[in-house]
Amino acid sequence: MNRLREETKENEPKKKRNGFTAGINSLLNGEFLTHEGVTKHLPFLLFLCLLFVLNISWVYFSENTFRDLQKTRRELEELQSEYNTISSQLEKNKRQSRIALDTEDLGLKESTNPPLRIEVPEEYFEE
Repeated sequence: MNRLREETKENEPKKKRNGFTAGINSLLNGEFLTHEGVTKHLPFLLFLCLLFVLNISWVYFSENTFRDLQKTRRELEELQSEYNTISSQLEKNKRQSRIALDTEDLGLKESTNPPLRIEVPEEYFEE
């Protein structure tokens, strides 16, 4: 029975494949890897693969770095706005009227008289 199949295969005219289908067939069954040109240029093909891997890793690293930069920029903007808020509150609390109101709760009153200069004679300290 096998002879019959072999004889019929030999008698059948071989189908000519055009370049595209032959290339696809060679690609799918792996024949292209056994050609002399591929094995001859294998180091260069491996170098190209290495470059592709390095390019992919560089893009990944760059995207992560950019993402971290954006995150840091947002945090900086938040901290600057917080600083401005706290600084304005401090300026508001440093005003004389505000300090006078806060010290009245402690029982201290703002002096309305200017300070006096007391002069002591030099002989007073020699005794």
